Amino acid sequence: MKGLNEVNVVIVGAGLAGLTAAHELKKRDVSFIILEARSRAGGRVYSTMSDENLPIDLGAQWIGPGQKRMMRLAEEYNLQLTPTFQKGKTLFHLRGKKNKTKGNMPKLSALATLNMMILKKKIDKLSKQIPANEPWTSELAKQLDKMTLEEFIQVHSHSNSASAYYRLIIEELLCAKLYEVSALDFLWCIKSAGSIDDLLAAESFWFKDGAGKLIDKLIEPLTEFIYFDHPVQRIIYEEKKAVVYARNQSWTTSEVIITIPPNFITNIHFDPPLPSDRVQLSERAGLPSVTKLIFIYDRPFWRELGLNGTAYSDQPPVNLTIDSSPEDGKRGILTVLIGSKSARDLASMKAEARHDLVKKALIRFFGKEAELPLRVFEKDWTADMWTHGGYGTHFPTGVISHFGPSLIEPVGPIHWAGTETAFEWRMYMEGAVQSGERVVSEVLNRLK
Repeated sequence: MKGLNEVNVVIVGAGLAGLTAAHELKKRDVSFIILEARSRAGGRVYSTMSDENLPIDLGAQWIGPGQKRMMRLAEEYNLQLTPTFQKGKTLFHLRGKKNKTKGNMPKLSALATLNMMILKKKIDKLSKQIPANEPWTSELAKQLDKMTLEEFIQVHSHSNSASAYYRLIIEELLCAKLYEVSALDFLWCIKSAGSIDDLLAAESFWFKDGAGKLIDKLIEPLTEFIYFDHPVQRIIYEEKKAVVYARNQSWTTSEVIITIPPNFITNIHFDPPLPSDRVQLSERAGLPSVTKLIFIYDRPFWRELGLNGTAYSDQPPVNLTIDSSPEDGKRGILTVLIGSKSARDLASMKAEARHDLVKKALIRFFGKEAELPLRVFEKDWTADMWTHGGYGTHFPTGVISHFGPSLIEPVGPIHWAGTETAFEWRMYMEGAVQSGERVVSEVLNRLK
């Protein structure tokens, strides 16, 4: 018989990975608790409501057609998906030039377009040579991990316009400058998704009632097992046992599942210390910067201009906008994503000045009507004390090839999950769910 504070598994983190792991354990009658540092569940999924009861996704929002787990969850919980509005043209502001186009590629010269397609095929071909579950074992791993993404683009692109396009698209995906991220890290992301085209389709749908509604559904049967405002401070462990400490309480457990971002592992005191490779990996994990803003207008006026609300720009501060308006069109909602250095620069400004600067960009994209939103919501994920960045942790050169195995290798009873560890759709909600499923398989094998 187990004591009051004794369970089979302690899960650290109530994001999608932790909640998925909890559901998998509950199905098998394995006892567990979840320790969550925040006062809410969801982690990097965070939704609120406007004063008109419009769902506002300030964190992870979109899913793509290839994300089978997220599609399954939407169906299981009867959560309606809204297709991202794509009728009309996409705007590109690239190298000081503006153009409108159908699809996700700008109109460029024939030579630049050819170069873009060649580079795309090259990226997809190289990514297919990388094992999604062990990218560090690839023959290409060390070579690619010596190169930053900036160097990779310079080597493989022979057109300034094509280079500028990929720089813009990739920096938005990673929330980081290309010189901050290893080429291997990015190609691993491509492999885990399938292809560049699959990545570009990852924003095809969003939850009509907000992604937070999925979190609400997931925690309904778990409320008695979740301890909010319980950041884990210390873990004492041996081969088949651990004691986890949080807020002057402790739990004895057979297994621990840690789902928090790799850069946060260093906030926990481990006794004995973690292996040096795991410590090195965590300390070298990149901290991408991202701010998400939601501008609400009286209607989606950009549609009247023949635009779909998607705009890419290499001119700071705005990297990308997407139409998140309700299907009835009674309000216009523009989601604005700002990453990397631009996000850090904006963070030092007062809210009014920050919003004015973003509005100037929206006016450039969509005209004067963008100047008068009814309401603005924003979330600076870099300033979030339990995240310090987004959408996920990326690695600079030399980390994955040297320390990569420690990202997923268990340390005695300690197991690792989270979207950064995913084999499928790494850095997406889908990846978080997949990692939660994978880590429970590890745990169950040890509990036999």
